[in-house]
Amino acid sequence: MLIREFDALPHVLRPDGVEMTDFFTGSPTGTGVRMGYGVFPPGMTAPSAIHREDEYAFVLSGTVKAKIGGQVFEAKAGSATFIPAGEEHISFNDGLEECRVVWMLVPN
Repeated sequence: MLIREFDALPHVLRPDGVEMTDFFTGSPTGTGVRMGYGVFPPGMTAPSAIHREDEYAFVLSGTVKAKIGGQVFEAKAGSATFIPAGEEHISFNDGLEECRVVWMLVPN
């Protein structure tokens, strides 16, 4: 078993205001799975993203939205999300409270 302590890991503040913490960047078994934690502040909009991996997330608190193909999806605390590999998306938080998410990128 490999354990990563949240407080012992670097927390990176991106230019869009999102604070990201990578728990695992590439699995120790070589599978390439990535897992992390993100804090999306109110009013933030992330740049457009396309991943080579499937993206899974679980919303711990707050609400995050994603615009995909002209449609807006909303995920609230307690929701799990899936964005397939190659799907362009823009994540944003237009609410009044921060949103906390645990995410995984999984090669398909």
